[in-house]
Amino acid sequence: MPIHTTAPDLLGMRLAHRAMLADTARLAGLTADIAAGHTACPPTRAAAVTEYLLLLCDSIHHHHDIEDTVLWPLLRDNADSTIDLRELEDDHAQLDPLLDGLRVTARAFARCAPESAAELTTGLGHLHTLLTEHIGDEEATIFPVITAQLSAEQWNRVEAAARRGARMSFELPRMFGMCTPEEWERASAEGGLILKLMLRWFGRAHRRRERLINGL
Repeated sequence: MPIHTTAPDLLGMRLAHRAMLADTARLAGLTADIAAGHTACPPTRAAAVTEYLLLLCDSIHHHHDIEDTVLWPLLRDNADSTIDLRELEDDHAQLDPLLDGLRVTARAFARCAPESAAELTTGLGHLHTLLTEHIGDEEATIFPVITAQLSAEQWNRVEAAARRGARMSFELPRMFGMCTPEEWERASAEGGLILKLMLRWFGRAHRRRERLINGL
């Protein structure tokens, strides 16, 4: 097996993971407040929350589909033969029906029915718990294998596949909103002017939707 002198940069995947966990936690809290009558939910807010939830479900599905179809085969072909992906694959099998259920409930929530808000709270809570465990296991067990046994070029192929089919207007503002100052300095240096322009352009719609979600 060749020795790779340049390790993959996993910052993008770490940011995607943080965004998933942050979104599922905050939306579960928001829908719980709506279900309890603690916060108002006019039609514009309900529509913004519904749109965001549908985009989030698509984003999570796309993320784990890339792992199933691109990253896992790459690891099996190039990494140590002792690597065991079965538990992570089992998690992915649980995700799809959970995401499908959330999509159905999110569309019902567009009418801001209190019972739909309560169902969303439950579904988002289950999703957050599953993602927390799954991401913790993945980062603890798989990330060290990726950095030790895949080349930067191989990892770039995974990231290129992830960008294809992703809604970058949704992904970029969420992901880079998760950066620490040090991470942003590194990411902006690597992404250059193009990244900054994309974030500025996509950030406008993202901020408008966030204001509606937050009831402002």
